[in-house]
Amino acid sequence: MTAPLHMPATVATKKGAGYLAEMAAGRTVVLTNHGKPSAVVMSPERFDDLERSLRLAADQMIQGVSQLVADRSEFHNVNEVRERLHARR
Repeated sequence: MTAPLHMPATVATKKGAGYLAEMAAGRTVVLTNHGKPSAVVMSPERFDDLERSLRLAADQMIQGVSQLVADRSEFHNVNEVRERLHARR
Protein backbone atom coordinates (compact mmCIF):
# COMPACT_ATOMS: atom_id res chain seq x y z
CA MET A 1 0.00 0.00 0.00
CA THR A 2 1.33 3.38 -0.99
CA ALA A 3 1.56 6.05 1.70
CA PRO A 4 -1.22 8.65 1.53
CA LEU A 5 -0.60 11.87 -0.36
CA HIS A 6 -1.12 14.94 1.82
CA MET A 7 -2.46 17.90 -0.13
CA PRO A 8 -3.66 21.31 1.04
CA ALA A 9 -7.37 21.72 0.35
CA THR A 10 -6.62 25.01 -1.44
CA VAL A 11 -4.40 23.17 -3.95
CA ALA A 12 -7.14 20.59 -4.57
CA THR A 13 -9.66 23.40 -5.09
CA LYS A 14 -7.41 25.21 -7.56
CA LYS A 15 -6.52 22.07 -9.54
CA GLY A 16 -10.10 20.81 -9.61
CA ALA A 17 -12.06 17.65 -9.00
CA GLY A 18 -10.61 15.86 -12.02
CA TYR A 19 -7.08 16.27 -10.71
CA LEU A 20 -8.11 15.14 -7.24
CA ALA A 21 -9.89 12.06 -8.65
CA GLU A 22 -6.82 11.23 -10.73
CA MET A 23 -4.56 11.45 -7.67
CA ALA A 24 -6.98 9.39 -5.56
CA ALA A 25 -7.12 6.65 -8.20
CA GLY A 26 -3.57 5.61 -7.34
CA ARG A 27 -3.42 6.37 -3.64
CA THR A 28 -5.40 7.84 -0.79
CA VAL A 29 -5.32 11.64 -0.66
CA VAL A 30 -5.50 13.42 2.70
CA LEU A 31 -6.72 16.97 2.28
CA THR A 32 -5.32 19.35 4.86
CA ASN A 33 -6.40 22.69 6.20
CA HIS A 34 -3.61 24.64 7.92
CA GLY A 35 -1.57 21.44 8.03
CA LYS A 36 -4.29 19.41 9.79
CA PRO A 37 -6.18 16.58 8.06
CA SER A 38 -9.68 17.71 7.10
CA ALA A 39 -10.88 15.10 4.57
CA VAL A 40 -9.84 11.88 2.87
CA VAL A 41 -10.38 11.07 -0.80
CA MET A 42 -9.93 7.56 -2.16
CA SER A 43 -10.98 5.47 -5.10
CA PRO A 44 -14.35 3.72 -4.93
CA GLU A 45 -12.53 0.36 -5.06
CA ARG A 46 -10.40 1.25 -2.02
CA PHE A 47 -13.48 2.47 -0.16
CA ASP A 48 -15.32 -0.79 -0.95
CA ASP A 49 -12.31 -2.82 0.25
CA LEU A 50 -12.19 -0.90 3.53
CA GLU A 51 -15.93 -1.22 4.06
CA ARG A 52 -15.78 -4.97 3.36
CA SER A 53 -12.85 -5.36 5.80
CA LEU A 54 -14.72 -3.48 8.52
CA ARG A 55 -17.83 -5.62 8.05
CA LEU A 56 -15.74 -8.79 8.23
CA ALA A 57 -13.95 -7.59 11.38
CA ALA A 58 -17.27 -6.66 13.00
CA ASP A 59 -18.75 -10.08 12.14
CA GLN A 60 -15.71 -11.85 13.58
CA MET A 61 -15.90 -9.81 16.77
CA ILE A 62 -19.62 -10.56 17.20
CA GLN A 63 -18.98 -14.27 16.64
CA GLY A 64 -16.14 -14.23 19.17
CA VAL A 65 -18.19 -12.47 21.83
CA SER A 66 -21.15 -14.76 21.16
CA GLN A 67 -18.94 -17.81 21.58
CA LEU A 68 -17.46 -16.39 24.78
CA VAL A 69 -20.93 -15.81 26.23
CA ALA A 70 -22.05 -19.27 25.17
CA ASP A 71 -18.98 -20.88 26.74
CA ARG A 72 -19.62 -19.13 30.05
CA SER A 73 -23.39 -19.55 30.17
CA GLU A 74 -25.62 -22.29 31.48
CA PHE A 75 -28.66 -23.25 29.49
CA HIS A 76 -31.78 -24.69 31.13
CA ASN A 77 -35.01 -25.94 29.73
CA VAL A 78 -38.35 -24.63 30.96
CA ASN A 79 -38.89 -27.50 33.41
CA GLU A 80 -35.49 -26.91 35.06
CA VAL A 81 -36.29 -23.22 35.49
CA ARG A 82 -39.68 -24.02 37.04
CA GLU A 83 -38.08 -26.50 39.45
CA ARG A 84 -35.51 -23.89 40.54
CA LEU A 85 -38.21 -21.28 41.06
CA HIS A 86 -40.33 -23.69 43.15
CA ALA A 87 -37.28 -24.70 45.19
CA ARG A 88 -36.69 -21.06 46.18
CA ARG A 89 -40.20 -20.67 47.60
